[in-house]
Amino acid sequence: MRLIVNPAAGGGRLGREWPGVRDRLHALGLQFEEVTTRAPGHATDVATAAVRQGERLVVAVGGDGTICEVVQGLHAAGSATLGILPFGTGNDAAHAVGVPRQLDAAVAALRSGSRRRIDLMRINGSVAVNAAGVGLLGTINARAAGMKVARGIFAYLAAAVVGILRAPCPEVEIETDDFTYTGPMTILALHNGPTTGGGFRLAPAAITDDGVLDTCLVGRVSIPGRFVRLAAALRGRLGQQKRSYELRFCRLVLRTSQPLDCHLDGNPTVIAPPGLIVETLPAALEVAASRPG
Repeated sequence: MRLIVNPAAGGGRLGREWPGVRDRLHALGLQFEEVTTRAPGHATDVATAAVRQGERLVVAVGGDGTICEVVQGLHAAGSATLGILPFGTGNDAAHAVGVPRQLDAAVAALRSGSRRRIDLMRINGSVAVNAAGVGLLGTINARAAGMKVARGIFAYLAAAVVGILRAPCPEVEIETDDFTYTGPMTILALHNGPTTGGGFRLAPAAITDDGVLDTCLVGRVSIPGRFVRLAAALRGRLGQQKRSYELRFCRLVLRTSQPLDCHLDGNPTVIAPPGLIVETLPAALEVAASRPG
């Protein structure tokens, strides 16, 4: 078992607490090797190397972004099982795949031998586990990732206030299996699991092993209207608002003439013109977890 530990997870909390966490893991009977990540993207390289060295269980110790990087490495290197010990800001990916957020319970899930296969999202050659967001969501996640005081949903709420006031509303073209849209875009939420940001229910019906992806597209809305939609997202009702579209798809194409803020499981990136292609990869990843209730 190889643990890939991100000391920056949870705003640096994991790095401060890791010695005690390591002792607790040993006390719970977990035997492992560990590697500490040094920079963004390092977890992908470590995961790839672990698989090529024969590891069958690779454990991401951190948040959604760490999990995403580890899975990118597992996907590139071939078959291996993903384990998760959640120590992130939101931990939405762990929740979506059925890993408990409490440490002792998460360790028990690792040791139980329970396995399940989940879908992945492929986005322009990269993969994501739980969620990706374009436009306002990308701006919010970039700001939330840099926050050191607030955590979880509070960090995302604070970042959302600033993002709502400043994020642009670019013109885009979007096509899915049976839907087309041309016009302004405030939000494009791409989901394999139901929540992001520690509890924003942008795709409440999403299931990680149903072979399709869920999205919520929001067209142009005023700044006051963006605050209304923020509240609706917390209640799982964003798709019920005016100029919102809830879709299920296997393949989505977005075309843009300008760069767009984006996040992949909380990792900030930018989508450059001409845009992106999103596809579902059914049952592409084995996870050490039980099916969520």
